[in-house]
Amino acid sequence: MTGSNACPVAACAVLCLLFMQVIFAHTVYSALAGQVRIGVLLDLSGPLSQSGEAAYKSIQFAVEDINLLGGVGGRHIEITVFDTASDGKRMIEGATKLKDQGVVALIGPSAPQNCILLRKFAEKSRIPLVLISGTAPVLTFSGLKTKWIFSTTLNFSSELKALFSVFKRRGYQNLGVIVEAGEFYRELFLWIRGYAPEYGLKIGCAQGFNLNKEDVARKFAFIDRCDPDAALLWANSSAMPLVINSLHGADLPIGISHGLFDPSLLQAGNSTGSELIFVAVPSALAPEGLRRGLSFSARNFLNKWGSELDVLPFGARLYAAQAWDALHVVVMALKSTRGGVGSRKALRSVLEKGIKGYRGVVGKFYFDKRDHSRLDPSSLSVLRFFSGHWGLVH
Repeated sequence: MTGSNACPVAACAVLCLLFMQVIFAHTVYSALAGQVRIGVLLDLSGPLSQSGEAAYKSIQFAVEDINLLGGVGGRHIEITVFDTASDGKRMIEGATKLKDQGVVALIGPSAPQNCILLRKFAEKSRIPLVLISGTAPVLTFSGLKTKWIFSTTLNFSSELKALFSVFKRRGYQNLGVIVEAGEFYRELFLWIRGYAPEYGLKIGCAQGFNLNKEDVARKFAFIDRCDPDAALLWANSSAMPLVINSLHGADLPIGISHGLFDPSLLQAGNSTGSELIFVAVPSALAPEGLRRGLSFSARNFLNKWGSELDVLPFGARLYAAQAWDALHVVVMALKSTRGGVGSRKALRSVLEKGIKGYRGVVGKFYFDKRDHSRLDPSSLSVLRFFSGHWGLVH
């Protein structure tokens, strides 16, 4: 090759290299611009992995559907999941990584004990977080700072209102209350006492119980001596083995928290009794044959899961439903931001002002500036257990 030809050839090679670099950079940028990243923090290992895996599967189902319909403004949703393994420190490390990777929002956790820790992280980091665990309503005027936190959980505020509405229609007036002992349940009792007068109910007697059979039996006996028209029993699922016999032996109507809802256990333990037990649950998670007024989202959720959902414990099914709704709420808000994908600040603003009627699997949510978790009590189904069978309260 002569010197006169070398320069043009070399120049051509350089130009080709630069052109390829530009094409590569454009391809990478286009790929990134075509995705909306959402971070998910779940227990995919450890003692709560069943609930975490159920939540993750629901999110995958939801993302698949949303992307088939064009995603958000033509951009596909991409989920980045981090296994928290019920460990708070590990969860925060994962949340930090997800934030640094540019996710627009976080969903999680599946370990209720980590809710406060993750809430504090989200507030400090100014990133929207949609909770899928915990039962306390997310209120902006409460003691814990709440600006960036939202929730699609079945919260006790909506449960109580749904149950109290039934009690009022049935003419109950005097109410006995039994709650699992602990800090959270002291707070819950304040809510119960606050809501009761609104429904014409008076708290005649109240007791907290510890997780042992003797104390449970004593507290049920005390409530029975108070002779209320109905009782309210509130506890986590871990208390079910302890309270099951007392529930079957009760001779007054009892409203229970969804944490104690185990259709198979109650039916298996009762063959001749006539106890009357009430519980408020999402219609889509009621026993088959008792589901009413399902939204399109709820029907789609049930179709996606099929018979696989029925073999899961109620708690895992609820996590699946709450995670499904969390993903759809975030996407609903994203579609309302400028250009389809706005800043985290813009997303937070839309979540607070623009979610005015999302009908999901758990129920109908409508967030506002005071309540970032408002769930319409009338969108829940109140079931009753009587003479060994579950029925729907109309």
